[in-house]
Amino acid sequence: MRTKISKKGLSAVLIVSILGLGTGYNLPTVYAEDTGTEVSQISNTLAKLEIEGVKLDQDFSAEINQYSATVENETDSIHILVEGTNANSIISINGKTVTSGTADEYSLQTGQNIFLITVKDSTTNLTNTYTLTVDRKQNSDNQLQNIQLSTGKLSPTFSPSVTQYNVQFPNITQTITVLPTAKEKTAVVEVNGAEVTEKGVTVNIPVGKSDIIIVVTAEDGSKLRYTIHLERQDSTSGNGAGSGQTGGTGSGQTGNSGSGQTGQTGNSGSGQTGQTGQTGQTGNSGTAPYGSGGSAQTGMSNSTKTGTGLVSQTGNAFSGQGNTTNQTGSSQQGVSDTVTKTTNANLAALTVSTGTWDGSFTSSEYTYHIAVSHDTKTVTINPTAASSSSNITIERGTSKTIQLEDDNKTVISVRVTYDSTDRKTYVLVFDRAAN
Repeated sequence: MRTKISKKGLSAVLIVSILGLGTGYNLPTVYAEDTGTEVSQISNTLAKLEIEGVKLDQDFSAEINQYSATVENETDSIHILVEGTNANSIISINGKTVTSGTADEYSLQTGQNIFLITVKDSTTNLTNTYTLTVDRKQNSDNQLQNIQLSTGKLSPTFSPSVTQYNVQFPNITQTITVLPTAKEKTAVVEVNGAEVTEKGVTVNIPVGKSDIIIVVTAEDGSKLRYTIHLERQDSTSGNGAGSGQTGGTGSGQTGNSGSGQTGQTGNSGSGQTGQTGQTGQTGNSGTAPYGSGGSAQTGMSNSTKTGTGLVSQTGNAFSGQGNTTNQTGSSQQGVSDTVTKTTNANLAALTVSTGTWDGSFTSSEYTYHIAVSHDTKTVTINPTAASSSSNITIERGTSKTIQLEDDNKTVISVRVTYDSTDRKTYVLVFDRAAN
Protein backbone atom coordinates (compact mmCIF):
# COMPACT_ATOMS: atom_id res chain seq x y z
CA MET A 1 0.00 0.00 0.00
CA ARG A 2 1.35 3.29 -1.01
CA THR A 3 1.11 6.21 1.35
CA LYS A 4 1.44 9.81 0.18
CA ILE A 5 4.21 11.53 2.08
CA SER A 6 4.33 15.24 2.34
CA LYS A 7 7.36 17.22 1.14
CA LYS A 8 8.36 17.84 4.73
CA GLY A 9 8.05 14.13 5.58
CA LEU A 10 9.92 13.16 2.42
CA SER A 11 12.81 15.33 3.41
CA ALA A 12 12.99 13.62 6.78
CA VAL A 13 13.01 10.18 5.12
CA LEU A 14 15.80 11.19 2.79
CA ILE A 15 17.88 12.45 5.66
CA VAL A 16 17.39 9.19 7.59
CA SER A 17 18.17 7.11 4.48
CA ILE A 18 21.37 9.04 3.86
CA LEU A 19 22.47 8.59 7.42
CA GLY A 20 21.73 4.85 7.13
CA LEU A 21 24.21 4.47 4.29
CA GLY A 22 27.01 5.16 6.69
CA THR A 23 30.34 6.69 5.92
CA GLY A 24 32.31 6.05 2.77
CA TYR A 25 29.30 6.31 0.54
CA ASN A 26 29.83 8.52 -2.45
CA LEU A 27 26.94 11.01 -2.98
CA PRO A 28 26.94 12.48 -6.47
CA THR A 29 27.10 16.29 -6.75
CA VAL A 30 23.85 17.99 -7.74
CA TYR A 31 23.74 21.39 -9.44
CA ALA A 32 20.76 23.72 -9.03
CA GLU A 33 19.69 25.90 -11.97
CA ASP A 34 18.64 29.54 -11.36
CA THR A 35 15.43 30.09 -13.25
CA GLY A 36 14.78 33.73 -12.04
CA THR A 37 14.01 36.50 -14.60
CA GLU A 38 16.44 39.55 -14.83
CA VAL A 39 14.68 43.02 -14.67
CA SER A 40 16.07 45.66 -17.04
CA GLN A 41 17.18 49.08 -15.55
CA ILE A 42 14.95 52.11 -16.20
CA SER A 43 16.79 54.85 -18.17
CA ASN A 44 14.94 58.12 -17.47
CA THR A 45 17.64 60.19 -15.74
CA LEU A 46 20.11 62.84 -16.86
CA ALA A 47 23.83 62.30 -16.91
CA LYS A 48 24.58 66.03 -17.45
CA LEU A 49 22.85 69.43 -17.04
CA GLU A 50 24.81 72.62 -17.79
CA ILE A 51 24.30 76.29 -18.69
CA GLU A 52 27.16 77.51 -20.84
CA GLY A 53 29.15 80.15 -18.96
CA VAL A 54 26.80 80.12 -15.93
CA LYS A 55 27.33 78.23 -12.69
CA LEU A 56 24.46 76.26 -11.13
CA ASP A 57 23.64 76.69 -7.45
CA GLN A 58 24.96 73.15 -6.81
CA ASP A 59 26.90 70.42 -8.59
CA PHE A 60 24.74 68.28 -10.85
CA SER A 61 23.63 64.83 -9.68
CA ALA A 62 21.17 62.53 -11.43
CA GLU A 63 19.32 62.04 -8.16
CA ILE A 64 18.78 65.81 -7.55
CA ASN A 65 15.88 67.28 -9.51
CA GLN A 66 15.92 71.01 -8.51
CA TYR A 67 18.54 73.54 -9.74
CA SER A 68 18.79 77.33 -10.05
CA ALA A 69 21.11 80.02 -11.42
CA THR A 70 21.30 83.84 -11.53
CA VAL A 71 22.42 86.04 -14.43
CA GLU A 72 22.86 89.79 -14.86
CA ASN A 73 20.25 91.93 -16.57
CA GLU A 74 22.49 92.26 -19.63
CA THR A 75 22.14 88.50 -20.26
CA ASP A 76 19.03 88.09 -22.38
CA SER A 77 19.59 84.47 -23.46
CA ILE A 78 21.37 81.30 -22.32
CA HIS A 79 22.48 77.95 -23.82
CA ILE A 80 21.30 74.81 -21.96
CA LEU A 81 23.05 71.47 -22.53
CA VAL A 82 21.46 68.20 -21.34
CA GLU A 83 22.58 64.61 -21.78
CA GLY A 84 20.69 61.41 -20.87
CA THR A 85 22.14 58.35 -19.16
CA ASN A 86 20.80 56.23 -22.03
CA ALA A 87 21.17 57.09 -25.68
CA ASN A 88 17.58 55.90 -26.31
CA SER A 89 15.97 58.17 -23.71
CA ILE A 90 13.74 60.98 -24.96
CA ILE A 91 14.56 64.45 -23.52
CA SER A 92 12.40 67.58 -23.83
CA ILE A 93 12.69 71.12 -22.39
CA ASN A 94 9.42 72.97 -21.80
CA GLY A 95 7.65 70.48 -24.07
CA LYS A 96 10.12 70.70 -26.99
CA THR A 97 12.24 67.62 -27.77
CA VAL A 98 15.99 68.30 -27.73
CA THR A 99 19.04 66.33 -28.81
CA SER A 100 21.04 64.75 -26.03
CA GLY A 101 24.51 66.28 -25.73
CA THR A 102 23.66 69.38 -27.82
CA ALA A 103 23.26 72.92 -26.35
CA ASP A 104 20.16 74.90 -27.39
CA GLU A 105 19.56 78.67 -26.93
CA TYR A 106 16.72 80.05 -24.80
CA SER A 107 15.67 83.70 -24.32
CA LEU A 108 15.28 85.17 -20.85
CA GLN A 109 12.85 87.67 -19.39
CA THR A 110 13.70 89.74 -16.34
CA GLY A 111 12.82 87.88 -13.18
CA GLN A 112 12.34 84.11 -12.94
CA ASN A 113 12.54 81.83 -15.98
CA ILE A 114 11.53 78.20 -15.33
CA PHE A 115 12.70 75.32 -17.55
CA LEU A 116 11.06 71.90 -17.08
CA ILE A 117 13.39 69.15 -18.36
CA THR A 118 11.60 65.82 -18.92
CA VAL A 119 13.45 62.52 -19.49
CA LYS A 120 11.35 59.54 -20.74
CA ASP A 121 12.46 55.92 -20.92
CA SER A 122 11.79 54.73 -24.48
CA THR A 123 10.97 51.18 -23.32
CA THR A 124 8.76 51.75 -20.27
CA ASN A 125 7.59 55.30 -21.12
CA LEU A 126 8.26 56.24 -17.50
CA THR A 127 9.26 59.92 -17.13
CA ASN A 128 11.47 61.89 -14.75
CA THR A 129 11.36 65.71 -14.52
CA TYR A 130 14.14 68.14 -13.54
CA THR A 131 13.40 71.83 -12.78
CA LEU A 132 15.89 74.58 -13.68
CA THR A 133 15.09 78.14 -12.48
CA VAL A 134 17.12 80.99 -14.00
CA ASP A 135 16.73 84.42 -12.39
CA ARG A 136 17.60 87.35 -14.65
CA LYS A 137 18.20 90.50 -12.58
CA GLN A 138 15.96 93.51 -13.24
CA ASN A 139 17.36 96.59 -14.94
CA SER A 140 18.79 99.19 -12.55
CA ASP A 141 19.38 102.04 -15.04
CA ASN A 142 17.40 105.08 -13.82
CA GLN A 143 19.10 107.78 -15.90
CA LEU A 144 17.57 110.00 -18.55
CA GLN A 145 18.79 110.05 -22.11
CA ASN A 146 17.45 113.52 -22.88
CA ILE A 147 15.16 116.36 -21.72
CA GLN A 148 13.26 118.28 -24.40
CA LEU A 149 11.55 121.61 -23.67
CA SER A 150 8.91 123.32 -25.80
CA THR A 151 10.57 126.66 -25.01
CA GLY A 152 13.64 127.80 -23.12
CA LYS A 153 17.10 126.32 -22.80
CA LEU A 154 18.63 124.14 -20.10
CA SER A 155 21.67 125.45 -18.27
CA PRO A 156 24.02 123.62 -18.16
CA THR A 157 23.64 121.54 -21.31
CA PHE A 158 21.92 118.22 -20.58
CA SER A 159 24.00 115.27 -19.40
CA PRO A 160 22.57 112.02 -17.90
CA SER A 161 24.77 112.41 -14.82
CA VAL A 162 23.75 116.05 -14.14
CA THR A 163 20.54 116.32 -12.12
CA GLN A 164 20.19 120.11 -11.54
CA TYR A 165 19.30 122.60 -14.30
CA ASN A 166 18.16 126.22 -14.64
CA VAL A 167 15.84 127.78 -17.22
CA GLN A 168 14.79 131.43 -17.49
CA PHE A 169 11.65 132.68 -19.23
CA PRO A 170 10.27 136.08 -20.18
CA ASN A 171 7.06 137.13 -18.44
CA ILE A 172 4.95 136.32 -21.50
CA THR A 173 5.73 132.56 -21.17
CA GLN A 174 3.04 130.96 -19.01
CA THR A 175 3.40 127.23 -19.75
CA ILE A 176 6.06 124.77 -20.88
CA THR A 177 5.89 121.19 -22.19
CA VAL A 178 8.58 118.88 -20.82
CA LEU A 179 9.46 115.61 -22.59
CA PRO A 180 12.14 113.59 -20.75
CA THR A 181 13.30 110.28 -22.28
CA ALA A 182 14.76 107.42 -20.19
CA LYS A 183 17.81 105.50 -21.35
CA GLU A 184 15.98 102.19 -20.77
CA LYS A 185 12.47 101.41 -22.02
CA THR A 186 11.72 99.51 -18.82
CA ALA A 187 12.04 102.68 -16.71
CA VAL A 188 9.03 104.86 -15.77
CA VAL A 189 9.37 108.68 -15.96
CA GLU A 190 7.18 111.20 -14.10
CA VAL A 191 7.05 115.00 -14.26
CA ASN A 192 5.64 116.63 -11.09
CA GLY A 193 3.96 113.30 -10.31
CA ALA A 194 2.35 112.83 -13.75
CA GLU A 195 3.56 109.91 -15.88
CA VAL A 196 5.16 111.08 -19.11
CA THR A 197 3.42 110.26 -22.40
CA GLU A 198 4.80 110.53 -25.92
CA LYS A 199 3.56 114.14 -26.01
CA GLY A 200 5.27 115.11 -22.76
CA VAL A 201 3.77 116.89 -19.74
CA THR A 202 2.59 120.52 -19.80
CA VAL A 203 3.46 122.55 -16.70
CA ASN A 204 2.21 126.00 -15.69
CA ILE A 205 4.96 128.53 -14.94
CA PRO A 206 4.19 130.97 -12.11
CA VAL A 207 5.85 134.38 -11.97
CA GLY A 208 9.11 134.17 -10.06
CA LYS A 209 10.91 130.97 -9.10
CA SER A 210 9.52 127.42 -9.19
CA ASP A 211 10.75 123.86 -9.76
CA ILE A 212 9.93 120.99 -12.08
CA ILE A 213 10.68 117.58 -10.52
CA ILE A 214 11.45 114.66 -12.88
CA VAL A 215 11.57 111.20 -11.25
CA VAL A 216 12.95 108.18 -13.13
CA THR A 217 12.10 104.77 -11.63
CA ALA A 218 14.17 101.87 -12.93
CA GLU A 219 12.78 98.38 -13.41
CA ASP A 220 14.30 97.25 -10.11
CA GLY A 221 12.58 100.13 -8.26
CA SER A 222 15.61 102.42 -7.81
CA LYS A 223 14.84 106.12 -8.38
CA LEU A 224 16.75 109.15 -9.65
CA ARG A 225 15.49 112.76 -9.47
CA TYR A 226 16.25 115.56 -11.89
CA THR A 227 15.26 119.13 -10.94
CA ILE A 228 14.70 122.04 -13.33
CA HIS A 229 14.75 125.40 -11.54
CA LEU A 230 12.50 127.83 -13.42
CA GLU A 231 12.52 131.62 -13.21
CA ARG A 232 9.82 133.62 -14.97
CA GLN A 233 10.47 137.36 -15.08
CA ASP A 234 8.11 139.72 -13.33
CA SER A 235 6.55 142.03 -15.92
CA THR A 236 6.90 145.03 -13.58
CA SER A 237 10.60 144.64 -12.81
CA GLY A 238 12.55 147.49 -14.39
CA ASN A 239 10.23 147.73 -17.37
CA GLY A 240 7.75 150.30 -18.61
CA ALA A 241 9.32 153.48 -17.18
CA GLY A 242 7.80 156.17 -19.37
CA SER A 243 8.96 159.75 -19.49
CA GLY A 244 6.74 162.52 -18.19
CA GLN A 245 5.04 164.60 -20.80
CA THR A 246 6.19 168.17 -20.58
CA GLY A 247 3.45 170.71 -20.23
CA GLY A 248 3.57 173.57 -22.65
CA THR A 249 4.58 176.96 -21.36
CA GLY A 250 1.82 179.47 -21.20
CA SER A 251 2.09 183.10 -22.15
CA GLY A 252 0.78 185.99 -20.08
CA GLN A 253 -2.70 187.01 -21.01
CA THR A 254 -2.70 190.12 -23.20
CA GLY A 255 -3.86 193.32 -21.57
CA ASN A 256 -3.64 192.19 -17.94
CA SER A 257 -1.37 194.21 -15.75
CA GLY A 258 -0.59 191.34 -13.46
CA SER A 259 2.15 188.91 -13.90
CA GLY A 260 1.42 186.11 -16.33
CA GLN A 261 1.35 182.70 -14.68
CA THR A 262 3.37 180.17 -16.51
CA GLY A 263 2.44 176.64 -17.41
CA GLN A 264 4.11 174.18 -15.10
CA THR A 265 5.75 171.07 -16.40
CA GLY A 266 4.96 167.72 -14.83
CA ASN A 267 7.71 165.42 -13.70
CA SER A 268 9.62 163.56 -16.31
CA GLY A 269 10.55 160.01 -15.55
CA SER A 270 8.57 157.23 -13.99
CA GLY A 271 6.28 157.80 -11.05
CA GLN A 272 6.71 155.85 -7.84
CA THR A 273 3.81 153.50 -7.15
CA GLY A 274 0.99 155.32 -5.48
CA GLN A 275 2.95 158.62 -5.21
CA THR A 276 1.71 161.75 -6.91
CA GLY A 277 4.25 163.29 -9.22
CA GLN A 278 5.60 166.59 -7.99
CA THR A 279 4.75 169.65 -9.99
CA GLY A 280 7.37 171.59 -11.83
CA GLN A 281 8.67 174.74 -10.25
CA THR A 282 6.51 177.70 -11.18
CA GLY A 283 7.85 179.99 -13.78
CA ASN A 284 8.99 183.48 -13.02
CA SER A 285 6.27 185.97 -13.60
CA GLY A 286 7.02 188.44 -16.30
CA THR A 287 5.22 191.78 -16.26
CA ALA A 288 3.18 191.92 -19.37
CA PRO A 289 2.78 195.39 -20.84
CA TYR A 290 -0.72 196.31 -21.87
CA GLY A 291 -1.48 194.93 -25.20
CA SER A 292 1.63 192.79 -25.35
CA GLY A 293 1.98 189.11 -24.70
CA GLY A 294 4.86 188.65 -22.28
CA SER A 295 6.02 185.11 -22.24
CA ALA A 296 6.28 183.37 -18.90
CA GLN A 297 9.35 181.37 -18.02
CA THR A 298 8.76 177.67 -18.27
CA GLY A 299 8.67 175.62 -15.12
CA MET A 300 11.63 173.46 -14.26
CA SER A 301 11.09 169.74 -14.40
CA ASN A 302 11.85 167.83 -11.23
CA SER A 303 12.47 164.12 -11.44
CA THR A 304 10.47 161.83 -9.22
CA LYS A 305 11.61 158.56 -7.73
CA THR A 306 11.86 155.73 -10.19
CA GLY A 307 8.90 153.39 -10.01
CA THR A 308 8.33 150.01 -11.56
CA GLY A 309 6.64 150.01 -14.89
CA LEU A 310 4.44 153.05 -14.16
CA VAL A 311 3.91 156.10 -16.36
CA SER A 312 3.93 159.57 -14.79
CA GLN A 313 1.28 161.77 -16.32
CA THR A 314 2.32 165.40 -16.51
CA GLY A 315 0.21 168.46 -15.89
CA ASN A 316 -1.37 170.39 -18.67
CA ALA A 317 0.01 173.89 -19.24
CA PHE A 318 -2.52 176.62 -18.91
CA SER A 319 -2.21 180.20 -20.15
CA GLY A 320 -1.30 182.75 -17.51
CA GLN A 321 -4.58 183.79 -15.96
CA GLY A 322 -4.86 184.93 -12.38
CA ASN A 323 -5.49 182.17 -9.82
CA THR A 324 -5.14 179.43 -12.44
CA THR A 325 -2.76 176.58 -11.60
CA ASN A 326 -1.34 173.71 -13.56
CA GLN A 327 -2.65 170.20 -13.04
CA THR A 328 -0.11 168.21 -11.08
CA GLY A 329 1.41 165.10 -12.63
CA SER A 330 0.06 161.88 -11.12
CA SER A 331 1.39 158.32 -11.19
CA GLN A 332 -1.06 155.83 -12.60
CA GLN A 333 -0.60 152.88 -10.32
CA GLY A 334 -0.54 149.31 -11.70
CA VAL A 335 -0.23 150.15 -15.38
CA SER A 336 2.36 147.91 -17.02
CA ASP A 337 3.64 147.29 -20.48
CA THR A 338 2.28 143.69 -20.34
CA VAL A 339 -1.11 142.66 -19.04
CA THR A 340 -0.90 139.50 -16.88
CA LYS A 341 -3.79 137.11 -17.18
CA THR A 342 -5.86 136.70 -14.03
CA THR A 343 -6.08 133.11 -12.79
CA ASN A 344 -8.85 131.44 -10.82
CA ALA A 345 -6.97 128.13 -10.46
CA ASN A 346 -5.25 128.95 -7.18
CA LEU A 347 -5.38 127.48 -3.71
CA ALA A 348 -6.57 129.67 -0.87
CA ALA A 349 -5.05 127.33 1.72
CA LEU A 350 -2.93 124.16 1.84
CA THR A 351 -2.11 122.16 4.98
CA VAL A 352 -0.71 118.71 5.79
CA SER A 353 -1.29 116.47 8.81
CA THR A 354 2.39 116.43 9.84
CA GLY A 355 5.73 117.95 8.89
CA THR A 356 7.68 121.22 8.96
CA TRP A 357 7.38 123.52 5.93
CA ASP A 358 10.31 125.39 4.44
CA GLY A 359 8.15 128.52 4.29
CA SER A 360 4.62 129.83 4.81
CA PHE A 361 2.07 128.88 2.17
CA THR A 362 1.02 131.54 -0.32
CA SER A 363 -1.19 130.99 -3.33
CA SER A 364 1.44 132.42 -5.71
CA GLU A 365 4.24 130.03 -4.61
CA TYR A 366 4.01 126.59 -6.16
CA THR A 367 6.81 124.41 -4.71
CA TYR A 368 7.34 123.53 -1.03
CA HIS A 369 9.65 121.20 0.89
CA ILE A 370 8.20 119.57 4.01
CA ALA A 371 10.41 117.74 6.55
CA VAL A 372 8.87 114.66 8.20
CA SER A 373 10.23 112.15 10.70
CA HIS A 374 11.73 108.86 9.51
CA ASP A 375 8.88 106.74 10.87
CA THR A 376 6.17 108.76 9.06
CA LYS A 377 4.38 106.40 6.66
CA THR A 378 1.34 108.44 5.52
CA VAL A 379 0.43 112.11 5.26
CA THR A 380 -2.99 113.70 4.82
CA ILE A 381 -3.12 116.71 2.47
CA ASN A 382 -5.89 119.32 2.86
CA PRO A 383 -6.11 121.79 -0.05
CA THR A 384 -8.76 124.55 -0.31
CA ALA A 385 -9.46 126.13 -3.70
CA ALA A 386 -9.74 129.90 -4.00
CA SER A 387 -12.68 129.44 -6.38
CA SER A 388 -15.55 127.09 -5.64
CA SER A 389 -15.71 126.30 -9.37
CA SER A 390 -12.21 124.81 -9.38
CA ASN A 391 -11.48 121.08 -9.18
CA ILE A 392 -8.59 119.73 -7.09
CA THR A 393 -6.71 116.54 -7.95
CA ILE A 394 -4.12 114.99 -5.61
CA GLU A 395 -1.61 112.62 -7.16
CA ARG A 396 -2.03 108.87 -6.52
CA GLY A 397 -5.79 108.73 -6.18
CA THR A 398 -8.80 110.59 -4.88
CA SER A 399 -7.94 110.15 -1.20
CA LYS A 400 -6.26 113.02 0.60
CA THR A 401 -4.12 110.53 2.56
CA ILE A 402 -1.07 109.44 0.59
CA GLN A 403 1.56 106.77 1.22
CA LEU A 404 5.13 108.05 1.50
CA GLU A 405 7.80 106.23 -0.47
CA ASP A 406 10.43 104.12 1.26
CA ASP A 407 13.31 106.37 0.29
CA ASN A 408 14.02 109.85 1.65
CA LYS A 409 11.91 111.91 -0.77
CA THR A 410 8.30 111.71 -1.93
CA VAL A 411 6.99 114.17 -4.53
CA ILE A 412 3.24 114.85 -4.58
CA SER A 413 1.45 117.19 -6.99
CA VAL A 414 -1.77 119.03 -6.18
CA ARG A 415 -3.46 120.19 -9.39
CA VAL A 416 -6.09 122.94 -9.44
CA THR A 417 -8.24 123.17 -12.59
CA TYR A 418 -10.64 126.03 -13.23
CA ASP A 419 -11.15 125.41 -16.95
CA SER A 420 -9.25 123.93 -19.89
CA THR A 421 -6.90 126.91 -20.12
CA ASP A 422 -6.61 127.84 -16.46
CA ARG A 423 -4.69 125.24 -14.42
CA LYS A 424 -2.07 125.42 -11.72
CA THR A 425 0.03 122.69 -10.08
CA TYR A 426 1.44 122.89 -6.57
CA VAL A 427 4.33 120.52 -5.77
CA LEU A 428 4.96 119.15 -2.27
CA VAL A 429 8.32 117.47 -1.64
CA PHE A 430 8.28 115.43 1.57
CA ASP A 431 11.82 115.02 2.92
CA ARG A 432 12.04 112.07 5.30
CA ALA A 433 14.69 112.28 8.02
CA ALA A 434 17.51 109.73 7.91
CA ASN A 435 17.24 106.76 10.23
